[in-house]
Amino acid sequence: MNTTAIGVLRELATMPAGARLKNELDLRQVWPSFAVWLVVTGCTLGLGWLVVSGHFFRTIINSTIIVDASGQRLGRLCCDYDAEKRVGHILLWIGVSIVTLGVGLLFYSFHAARAALDATTVEWD
Repeated sequence: MNTTAIGVLRELATMPAGARLKNELDLRQVWPSFAVWLVVTGCTLGLGWLVVSGHFFRTIINSTIIVDASGQRLGRLCCDYDAEKRVGHILLWIGVSIVTLGVGLLFYSFHAARAALDATTVEWD
């Protein structure tokens, strides 16, 4: 775990009793990303998932707020993960995906989720 992920875990551990995470992602927000994913997947024979998956995870995290027991907003999660800044890493995963005939994409999904969480901070209101 990097220091950012540890910091987020510490902040979440100090939340008031009864506080919880609530996701406010609306289905209308998902359709544009889904349409882009379909086009990118078709054009790249699935390798576009290496870039798009990080954006999906970032969208979910950025739509998550922290509420107290009464439902009042206390803060939100803020993810600044950007797969495009890690070109070398993506090229490595492209190689893994080609060699494994696409099975590597399943493992990359877990990596992208972890990387997105590692790039997440808590912004308190």
